[in-house]
Amino acid sequence: MIRNTLFALTGLAAVTCGCLSFVGPRARAVAASRRPAAPPLVAHPPVVVPGGPGRFDYMQVDVPMNRLLAAHTGKSALAVLDLGTGALIRQVETGTCQGVATDANDERYFVSVSKEQRIAVVDRKTLAKTKDIPVTGPADAITFDPKNGCAYACHDDGTHVWVIDGPTAQLKETITIPEGPEYILYDRGSDRIYQNIAANDTVLTIDPATNKIIQTWPTAPATGPHGLAVDGRTHRLFAAGASGKLAVIDSMTGKTITSVEIAPRVDQIAFDPRMRRVYCACRGIVSVVEETAEGARSLGNVTVGAGAHTIAVDPTTHAVWVCYADDKNSYVMKLTPSG
Repeated sequence: MIRNTLFALTGLAAVTCGCLSFVGPRARAVAASRRPAAPPLVAHPPVVVPGGPGRFDYMQVDVPMNRLLAAHTGKSALAVLDLGTGALIRQVETGTCQGVATDANDERYFVSVSKEQRIAVVDRKTLAKTKDIPVTGPADAITFDPKNGCAYACHDDGTHVWVIDGPTAQLKETITIPEGPEYILYDRGSDRIYQNIAANDTVLTIDPATNKIIQTWPTAPATGPHGLAVDGRTHRLFAAGASGKLAVIDSMTGKTITSVEIAPRVDQIAFDPRMRRVYCACRGIVSVVEETAEGARSLGNVTVGAGAHTIAVDPTTHAVWVCYADDKNSYVMKLTPSG
């Protein structure tokens, strides 16, 4: 009786184990599907920028010089930082800095300065300010066209884009535009300047050969467009609206392909061409959007320092940078893609 009972129990255990081993992978798959997805970016500890608190504005990268460039508006300076570590290399006193563009042709940085109404010229090698170019209003976003050798800076909330000649570092021309410009950029693929106009929800196309506006396209449903990026390979513009929409626009036709939800109150955005990701800085949140064959899709949001509204991406390492300040310090923060 005992032997038969033991045999029965042993057989039952074997069957039970067999059943568990059979359903185990399925159960694990179900459990895995219920786990929250990994965030698209992993934040590193913030790096303190010496000198105390001070708000920031637009950011850029200078990959050949291994530099992260941040407009340290609250310190009236251009913060030049190590692109790998975020360590401060130098604070270049420029005036109320809003943005920066790199002129690799003439080894200069052109820095847009708002309160003092000028474009500051900084030597790219020595990081010494060499000149101030007066303009007729507060300068905001700025970009550089390496083909014609000119920088383009927009008049904050005004009706002008100032054209600065790179070789002479002089004001060359003023382009009249609709009121309320936000971000401006140059696209090498199309050889065009693109300018967001927040006041009327459009993006302008400027031909740098003539410095004339040749097209005006709606950014709806992205209203109050601030951030702007471009994929020159696929001929797509990404216009980010303060309303919480990212519009994907065909830069050949001006037609909106699709739109994606992002966090509201976006400012600067940045595009990584190899990962095909658009990073949107939305006042303490980074919304991550992936470009697809059909248009784009959201990968989710990542929380960063409170108030962070500008962003840059290193296209070589794919690291993403934001900057912000509190009542004690100024910071830059590095984020790296997960997975």
